[in-house]
Amino acid sequence: MAGLFARDGRAVVVAIDHPLYTWPCPGLESREQLIAEVVAAGADALIASYGTVRDCRAAFGAARAILKLDLTVLSVDGYRPADWVVAYAVEDAVRLRADAVLTLIEPGTPGELAELAAAARVAAAADRAGLPYVCEILPAASEAFPDPFAPSAIAGAARAAAELGAHVVKTSIPTPPGAVAEAVGCGVPVLLAGGELAGDREAYLAGIADAVAAGAAGVAVGRNVWGGGDPGGTVRRLAEVVHRP
Repeated sequence: MAGLFARDGRAVVVAIDHPLYTWPCPGLESREQLIAEVVAAGADALIASYGTVRDCRAAFGAARAILKLDLTVLSVDGYRPADWVVAYAVEDAVRLRADAVLTLIEPGTPGELAELAAAARVAAAADRAGLPYVCEILPAASEAFPDPFAPSAIAGAARAAAELGAHVVKTSIPTPPGAVAEAVGCGVPVLLAGGELAGDREAYLAGIADAVAAGAAGVAVGRNVWGGGDPGGTVRRLAEVVHRP
């Protein structure tokens, strides 16, 4: 799966799929403008919807395109947990010249079992097509996960993704970030989701630095890139942290 990562085995991924399920997304009004800015700043890959990969593929340049295969109901008042269904096929990713595919699992929600089964089918189909499968698995606050950011919750999610057949795991930043070392033991690269827009940017970057030092393979950040007012500058800062010597 080295194709998704830089030569150092790490990656700065920018997630721009959010308008598929929530709007407004301040900072994501122009797809091509944002893609060009973050690619120029050093993004290694982008997570995007079918429409964006189809319409804007040329703007990705050397950055890899990770196609999101699933979707949920649209919300106009912010993201909230909901059932996700796979709507596109791995064959669609091949046709669009995507470099990888992604689906979401939210352990602790009513739709968890269906999402796990869908992930298993996508993992097998991705293997048949020779494409990496990125499993985004984010524990949700629930009876099963009273603290969805606990190191044990994150480690369990990462291991489940690896067992399902994921080539790469995208999961939440644990508390504390350095505790991601437990999740890294799952045996496949672990990318950390960006989460809610951070108020203290320096503390946020310091946490990512701790996670990378503990073995994380990089980040997959959305709102903390395009929602902070300086997407290019933020990607450059992330690249300094993730790809530091």
